[in-house]
Amino acid sequence: MAYPAKLSRSTIIQAALKMVEEDAAEPPSLRAIARRLHVATNALYNYFPDRSELNAAIAVAGSRKMLSSLKRAVGSAEGRDALDRFSKAFLRFTRTHPQLYDFLNENHPTGQEAAALFHEWAEIMNRAWSPFYLPERMPKVIFTHAALLHGMTTLERLWQWRNARGHFDFANQMLLDALVSSKQAKRGPRKTGGTAAEIPLPWAP
Repeated sequence: MAYPAKLSRSTIIQAALKMVEEDAAEPPSLRAIARRLHVATNALYNYFPDRSELNAAIAVAGSRKMLSSLKRAVGSAEGRDALDRFSKAFLRFTRTHPQLYDFLNENHPTGQEAAALFHEWAEIMNRAWSPFYLPERMPKVIFTHAALLHGMTTLERLWQWRNARGHFDFANQMLLDALVSSKQAKRGPRKTGGTAAEIPLPWAP
């Protein structure tokens, strides 16, 4: 039986991504996606032999969606302005796409496409932090920033902390102030650009 002309890898991924956004109690199965697309389940196996490959593709698409949102928010800003915009956009995304954010934490993207995507993330944060830190310090600084963002997201959502948004704004400003003025930060004129830090892939051994 010929595969439906409307079916493609992109169509399957976008349908699965929408299902994750609607209800991510568990990753959508190939059978459930097939029902959504009104095709036979066997038709999907031509594009995704198993569920793990499908989940990886959804993770790449979801990460791309989040990255695009952050890129728009940061725009051409640099330095401290870029850091503030990045932080606010990150939390805004996790608030408006909670199921997707949960999925991304459980299903990390893999492969060359995921590696290229991660380096795009690193480039944004490198540009924001480069006026304040030398490349060799950048991985730890970026990790610290990311840990704050993820931690505040977790506290707000899982603990339902009272006035969490206000606490986040305060914590974000305090941490950024502390990192920017740290004794380990650059001294003297602060210039943007230069050699970017090589950020190790988070899922690498």
